[in-house]
Amino acid sequence: MEVLSVFFAFMVLASGAFITVRLGFFQFTHFFRAISTVLSPQKTPKNGGSVSPFQALAAALGGSIGTANIAGVASALALGGAGAVFYMWLATLVGMAVKFSEIVLAVKYREKRGGAYLGGPMLYIEKGLCNGRGSVRLVLARAFAFFGLVSSCVGTPLVQANTIAESFSDMLGAFKFGLSPSFTKPVCGAILALIVGLVVIGGIRRIGRVSEIVVPFMALGYVAVCLVVLIRFRTRLIPSIGMIFASALSPRAAFGGAAGFGIMRAMRVGIARGVYSNEAGVGSAPMAHACAETRGSVQQGLYGIFEVFADTLVMCTLTALVVLASGVKLPAEPYASGTGIALSAFSSVLGEKTASIFLAVSLLLFAFTSIIAWSVYGLNCAKYLFGERVCTPYRIVFTLLCAVGTLIRSDIVWRGGEMLNYLMAAPNLVALVFLTREVEKEVAFTK
Repeated sequence: MEVLSVFFAFMVLASGAFITVRLGFFQFTHFFRAISTVLSPQKTPKNGGSVSPFQALAAALGGSIGTANIAGVASALALGGAGAVFYMWLATLVGMAVKFSEIVLAVKYREKRGGAYLGGPMLYIEKGLCNGRGSVRLVLARAFAFFGLVSSCVGTPLVQANTIAESFSDMLGAFKFGLSPSFTKPVCGAILALIVGLVVIGGIRRIGRVSEIVVPFMALGYVAVCLVVLIRFRTRLIPSIGMIFASALSPRAAFGGAAGFGIMRAMRVGIARGVYSNEAGVGSAPMAHACAETRGSVQQGLYGIFEVFADTLVMCTLTALVVLASGVKLPAEPYASGTGIALSAFSSVLGEKTASIFLAVSLLLFAFTSIIAWSVYGLNCAKYLFGERVCTPYRIVFTLLCAVGTLIRSDIVWRGGEMLNYLMAAPNLVALVFLTREVEKEVAFTK
């Protein structure tokens, strides 16, 4: 498992670096254009099976801003040390170009099925790779759709629901209610499944409307509280940033360092959690963006640049700095609870009760938006493989799995979620590398 994880981590970096160079560092030269595109006025889509460009961004951003931004980052620090954050940043910088390319191709090759748009890696692999000829493209397209379906049914609802249950259990423990996790977790799972079911049954339009309200609110709220904590620890902020670079790049770190973290371990953990958080290269977000009524593929692709930036360079970095600046002791066990680490860090300023409420609400909103976004991804993969008849059974199974996820050990679901992301990324990254020329043509056409 460890060797496979390292291999995929380097595959993501190498593919991202290749695409970045081929596109002339597009994500950097057009970064401010991406920001202005996100802030531009939006029109309500006329087509009942589509969403506005911003709603597509909100749904995709909701899918990537999940518990990985809090619990995932905190546990990454325990697993790989402060240096893991540096490699998370590195994966993000090239990841912006990867997600831009994914979205451009998804919009270019999307199709109208059942009155709604269907797009994503499975279609640009099938229609674009090998100029739409050959059996390899069909194998890769179906492999991506299969892994995407499994990931949506296993990875996302189990990981996100599990973290929600842990957070609420920690909150109730802080208030000394005397309720055991064996009782609170199933109750939490039942309530979550009910709420998710009510939203998912409404399809992409309802998910888009919910996401455009919830995602900006939850993101800005989390950023504000993190800044309050960092102001309290402002004298430790620069040393914490220095610790990130020293742990990642110093000769001492190469051999493990005083804390026992080596560069390879920090790199594996940082890249893995970065990819798991922003999902660049995984191929999930393009399925939401393909549903947008947009002026063009490049225009929608610019939203992807902002998406990766906001998810990892802003949200994940703030969590990491809060944990490092707080000075909280990182557990030595290999699969420490990320929610527990984050709770200790925020409690040092907010107090245990306030911090537990803040984290419980944050994780609930983060995980909820991630879950409903992944219901779209999984449904698109299921429709590609089995047709429209699978929609209702899929929604029922997906909703029930949200309840099941609260009962599974966190170390199992985190590792499984990461590996499923990499299995999705494998055929997607192969296609992106070979279809980079198509992205270049789209970019040149809009200049």
